[in-house]
Amino acid sequence: MALQEHVRLADSWCMAVALELESSPTAGGNHFSCSMTAVLLSRVQASGGQDAVAELLHLAGSKRSPDYLLDIVNWVSYDEAVALWRAGARVTRHPQFARMVGEDAARRLNGSPIAALFRSLGSPENVYRQIATSSTKYSVVTKLETVDVGPGFAEIIAVAVDGFPRDADHCAWTCGLLTQPTILFGLPPAVVEHEECAALGAPHCRYRVTWAADQAAEASAESERNSALQGQLGAMKERLRSMFETASDLIGAGEIEDVLARITDRAAVEIRAPRYLLAIRTAPGGDVHSHHRGFDQQEAGEYAQRILGTHPAALPESWLVVPVRSSRRDYGRLLALYDEGRRFFAEERELLEVYARYAASALDSATTLIESKQLYRQSSALLQLARALAAAGTSGEVAQRLADAVPVVVDCDRVGVYLWEMERGELVRRATTHPRPDHTAQDAEEWSVAPSPGGPLETLLNDPRPEPIFVDAGSGDPLLRNLSATIGAVASILVPLVTPDQFLGLLAVSVMDLPDRLTPSPDLFDRLSGVAAQATTALQNGRLVDQITHQALHDELTGLANRLQFTDDLRAAVHQARHHGSQVTLFYLDLDNFKPVNDEFGHDAGDKILIAVGKRLTSCTRSTDTVARLGGDEFAVLIDAHTSPQETDLLADRLTRAFAHPLAIADHNLTLGASIGRAVFPTDADSTESLLRVADATMFQAKRNRYQTAPQPARRR
Repeated sequence: MALQEHVRLADSWCMAVALELESSPTAGGNHFSCSMTAVLLSRVQASGGQDAVAELLHLAGSKRSPDYLLDIVNWVSYDEAVALWRAGARVTRHPQFARMVGEDAARRLNGSPIAALFRSLGSPENVYRQIATSSTKYSVVTKLETVDVGPGFAEIIAVAVDGFPRDADHCAWTCGLLTQPTILFGLPPAVVEHEECAALGAPHCRYRVTWAADQAAEASAESERNSALQGQLGAMKERLRSMFETASDLIGAGEIEDVLARITDRAAVEIRAPRYLLAIRTAPGGDVHSHHRGFDQQEAGEYAQRILGTHPAALPESWLVVPVRSSRRDYGRLLALYDEGRRFFAEERELLEVYARYAASALDSATTLIESKQLYRQSSALLQLARALAAAGTSGEVAQRLADAVPVVVDCDRVGVYLWEMERGELVRRATTHPRPDHTAQDAEEWSVAPSPGGPLETLLNDPRPEPIFVDAGSGDPLLRNLSATIGAVASILVPLVTPDQFLGLLAVSVMDLPDRLTPSPDLFDRLSGVAAQATTALQNGRLVDQITHQALHDELTGLANRLQFTDDLRAAVHQARHHGSQVTLFYLDLDNFKPVNDEFGHDAGDKILIAVGKRLTSCTRSTDTVARLGGDEFAVLIDAHTSPQETDLLADRLTRAFAHPLAIADHNLTLGASIGRAVFPTDADSTESLLRVADATMFQAKRNRYQTAPQPARRR
């Protein structure tokens, strides 16, 4: 009968507690760290096993699982904490149960990672001085203030936060906590006198804490100090273990959400705060991913936008915000949060930064995996392009292969490839493709454009970025809209072909109707970016081929075509003229009195003369003509086969007059002449070799007809 009455009374008490919890304004929130409840459950279990724990939760009206209450990264509300203290006292029948829980919590702290942070303060006095900050590792519903502190004593007051009146068990638990900071430094527990109590009507709780500071020098304290040092070593080992486990966990996590959860949970173990939020973007401008503790979903979204959009220096001091950033990318922010008026230790920022770096490393791996999967999905469509580009050689060939292959990847009506010609300072169209026969245009003529100040081309040259540029009748840079309209396009996407530090050109994909086919989307931009990535590599190789080819076929000193290039061009011109029944005109030039000048002024001056002569010959010919240095001071000019005899005569006159003016070389004005021979296919010769011989012979005849000895070049200093 007595047992039944005991059960009835316990159930009535439990129901009253549950009703109190449901109706209380302090029943919800994150007010006490589960580092307190973990110790509380351990003490109850030690006194009566799992049955005692079950009874505890029943009497407290708790809906939490033991696993939740044992996880120190979790938090409970004020009313939950008070109910657990009261229920614990009933289950264990210990009148000072709450105080014992406080002592146990602080004692357990001695072997935890956060103990190293407290020991770094240097002495018990400094720990008590920082009590306002250190106490937040356990609870945020009371503000502890240090009134006075000195060797062997501290006077502390506890002021309840508005809405959280002091409870007798809360006061007792605080007393237990305040006894323990001394053991971190090899001293016995402190003595705490609770001189005034707010739970009994005082304006605040006042505690006087005393300890025997001189006992550290006594032999009896030596073992305690050793014990403290062992605890500190254990804390350091625990921190290293936690960090290594974090590294292992993060690297092993495949899904982004798993990565975020592991980061946040591990950080919460190290830094005890009621709320955490990790907010990141896996791609610039992409969706925000978050993982959080202590926030509801709406709050998490609002806080994420705030920490991502605000400089950390502008956020409240109770917010500890660190960047989640790697050398590869800035992903976002990691936040630990107290209520207003609370602060973190400087060491806690360093700890949080460690976990943020782990986060960035893990996100690097995760995003790389995602990008690899996306690339795999695109690979089949890009395979044909890769094969085409692999077979290309020069940059011009790469441009044409690219233009031909893009319609396989993107539905379009026109593809143009424009390459940046550094020597000319212009963007030049090098290839065009029209996939649909009904959408053709005349692109035979060369098209080029120079950058204008502040224009899109100058912007790309100064800041080469790979992001595609969308242009239609209502959006985009006016110059780009005009260019798109010129070819009859209703929408275009321009994809810059760039390396991290160099602009190579543009890939222009256009549609002449149905503009929705080029509506910007992540998938479309991904495909075009994949095309651009392959094209960029191929263009770099093509430019290398161009450079090697140019070096093999051009004179190193003057940059003109060399004998090999000139001979090939002459053969091609003779072959074409023979096929079409046209003429080929060849001029052969040899400088007069070059050797005496070279001997007098040196080879450096001689090289400058040859360079200047090459520039003059180029300036008086056309882009379709070929100017070559055949060796020494011998030059040749091959005239385009479509040139009329009258135009050829005018060109011959310009070549002669090119040497009428002095050359400014090394502070001297030097006047040099040139002997010029001329030969025409098929009038003077019927083959390449014979044409060269005739031109050479006429040049020597012209030289013999000049003065037997050329006069010394005029020069003025």
